[in-house]
Amino acid sequence: MSAVDAVSRRNIGPSATLLYAAGSLGTGVFSTVPTILLLYYCTETLAIPPAWAAAAVAIPKVWSILWDPFVGALSDRTYTRFGRRRPFLILGSLGVFAAFIALFSAPPSTPLSAFIWVSIAYFALATMYSVFAVPYIAVPAELGRTEAERGRMVTMRITGAMVGLLAGASLAPMLVAYGGGGRAGYAFMAVWIAILCLIAMFGPVVMLKGREDSVRGSAGPAPSLLSQLRAAFAHSQFRLLAFSYFLQLSAAGAITALTPYLVTRMLGRGEGDIGVAMGVMLIITIITTPLWGWLGARFGNRAVLALGALAYAGASAAFGFALMQGGDWSAALIGFALMGAPLAAVQVLPFVLMAHLAHAESHGGSSLEGVFTGVWTASEKLGLALGPAIAGLALALTQEDVTQASNVLLIGASPVLFVLSLAPLLAFKRAA
Repeated sequence: MSAVDAVSRRNIGPSATLLYAAGSLGTGVFSTVPTILLLYYCTETLAIPPAWAAAAVAIPKVWSILWDPFVGALSDRTYTRFGRRRPFLILGSLGVFAAFIALFSAPPSTPLSAFIWVSIAYFALATMYSVFAVPYIAVPAELGRTEAERGRMVTMRITGAMVGLLAGASLAPMLVAYGGGGRAGYAFMAVWIAILCLIAMFGPVVMLKGREDSVRGSAGPAPSLLSQLRAAFAHSQFRLLAFSYFLQLSAAGAITALTPYLVTRMLGRGEGDIGVAMGVMLIITIITTPLWGWLGARFGNRAVLALGALAYAGASAAFGFALMQGGDWSAALIGFALMGAPLAAVQVLPFVLMAHLAHAESHGGSSLEGVFTGVWTASEKLGLALGPAIAGLALALTQEDVTQASNVLLIGASPVLFVLSLAPLLAFKRAA
């Protein structure tokens, strides 16, 4: 009996799917709040020099890219009476809870000691976040009995993550202000956000009870960590899919990083309208995510993902041309909304394809769901890091002329990257 068959005896119904997806509300919030607030908190509240603050923010992200594949491989090799993934989910959720509160609760101190505090707390947060997120994302590949089940679980997870992202972007700043601002405001925000997210992240822990076998053996000796990592990196179909997704995230990330400059410098709006623009795009993404999941299941995930990539490229170029013609704020919001719809396809369908592939490759007593997921999330983080770098390069090459930079990214670089992503995607033969 295969490892997948051994753990997939029970159907995943609507209530179980919702419990599983609840975890992504927590991951969405925990990944968003530091992205939006941490650098500002370091420089403005803790008086940490900008260069130090940038290092404190960047180093844990680099670490998590290296750490994710090992977490996935470790979770594949774990057999306990509590199941395979649940020990990681419990440890990760509790660790994230504690580290997040610590991160935004730095005691009064000098800039140097504040820098050390933030560096340690954010490193712990990134480490514990991976301990939860990598095994969590691997669950559909392991437990989904059918392609339909896996597709529903991934679609609901991505929808929850988008809701969490939107909540993190809007709720956290409001809580800081409600808590009085400054150190007290950030500490107040951290406690309430951490409590709400911890509750959400225990959803999949509850869902997995009774669905994971207690202490399971394998058909042979457990593979080494290095052999598992080699298997993931050597898999040609997995590499093609991951590279396509990497290109798409890099393109979308570059536009997202340019958005604050578009809103404030090019369109002459206040900083508060940056959240409005992102909110419009994310709301459309949330609404259309289930639709893209359904289309993928109905017409083939690979074909629909290719359509979504082309649609994003077209929406990006159309937005750029509209801005060239002097589009106003209303037109810009329409442009963000138009990009939000195909962005949903780019978010959900690659994960569905990856879940099907990891499921198919985990057989004969072996398990590769976790290591495939760990390598995948590492490539995802690399793409998200490259996007802002591309935006920064465009600004540097145009001498911070936002109009020219937007033309470079919206009309040139982003559509080209999405079109280039079609080549590895079309070569991917095991799409479901």
